[in-house]
Amino acid sequence: MNESYEISQAVEASADGRGLEPWRGKALTLGGEIDKLASNIALARDAAGVHFRSDSVEGLKLGEAVAIGLLADYSRTYSERFDGFVLTRFDGGRVRVSSNSVDEM
Repeated sequence: MNESYEISQAVEASADGRGLEPWRGKALTLGGEIDKLASNIALARDAAGVHFRSDSVEGLKLGEAVAIGLLADYSRTYSERFDGFVLTRFDGGRVRVSSNSVDEM
């Protein structure tokens, strides 16, 4: 996974909301959009009264840890050579996931 991969041909709603136009903002990256999705889900649950903010923050941390662990476990099943990849955590730290291991950078 390349979290800095830029999403090409991104679109946004037109001013009247009836169509789509090319995205004119800052470049969208895969990592940025995944982080934004997780944060929006957590914030929506806070606003809906389903969770306290502290629950959402800890939920993001737990979800991140589980996802990184699953990626490391799945890497053992690859039949091709896997050199791993680097991810940025929510706290800004970076980790390398490769061949069933997770190494802090």
